[in-house]
Amino acid sequence: DYLMGADVDFRNPQVVEELTNYGKWYLEMTKVDGFRIDAVKHIDFKFFDQWLKILRDHYQHDLFAVGEYWHGDVRALLNYLDVSNQCMSLFDVPLHFKFHQASNSNGTFDMGSLLEGTLVKEASNKAVTFVENHDSQAGQSLQSVVENWFKPLAYAVILLRHQGYPCVFYGDYYGIKEFDVPSFKPIIDLMIKLRKDKLYGQCHDYFDHHNVVGWTYSGDEVHIDSGIAVLLSDGPAGVKEMYLGPHHAGNEFIDATGNIDEKVIIDESGQGLFKVAGGSVSIWILNDLKTV
Repeated sequence: DYLMGADVDFRNPQVVEELTNYGKWYLEMTKVDGFRIDAVKHIDFKFFDQWLKILRDHYQHDLFAVGEYWHGDVRALLNYLDVSNQCMSLFDVPLHFKFHQASNSNGTFDMGSLLEGTLVKEASNKAVTFVENHDSQAGQSLQSVVENWFKPLAYAVILLRHQGYPCVFYGDYYGIKEFDVPSFKPIIDLMIKLRKDKLYGQCHDYFDHHNVVGWTYSGDEVHIDSGIAVLLSDGPAGVKEMYLGPHHAGNEFIDATGNIDEKVIIDESGQGLFKVAGGSVSIWILNDLKTV
């Protein structure tokens, strides 16, 4: 369907040539490193493969590109990626809808299924993960609000895992007063720092419970004090035994969010018994981190 009557004939060589010239002019004027391409499902699916290839070849630049294909079924996104020759990444709209549903389900959402049917699960190298954006906020045509209480959990999923390219929403970072959205800058900044400092080694997933789920990264020898355990709950408080590796045996872990005061000691087998408060996230790191 043509969006807002924009009937552009991509079969016409003159149209394609003009749009290609425009792309070159835009790059020369702005010096940008890539594109966010709006409403790609309303544009010929094969157009951007050719368009981006010409621009990338012309400027000898990778030109990262992400398309907005607003659809909750991951199969539609995977089909677009196939037809468009994998020429761009896509926003993980199915994951956003999972966040929206979980935040509005009063703890009845199955957190164990949080990543099922998402682009980051099916094609992580082409998934741009996000919690909310300008279209999903209250009052917009694609309104699908992620409630404030759940946003720290959602940002943990996109920022504290390697899969996908995380995208932070300006409105969540700085707040939106007219919609009663507070600034999540402190917790987002913490997660970004821990992503840089701690997210190394093998990942172990624990999406094995209706409410309480988590994962760990065991750390490696190159990055000092690396390794992390993340636990979140959309319902009651909970505990989960998770594996960090025997090289952490005897190490003391603390919750960097401050939500849990107790400390966790890793046993000889590399296991630890981690806790999370109800409706929140806890991020467990080595106790000797001085910069958090």
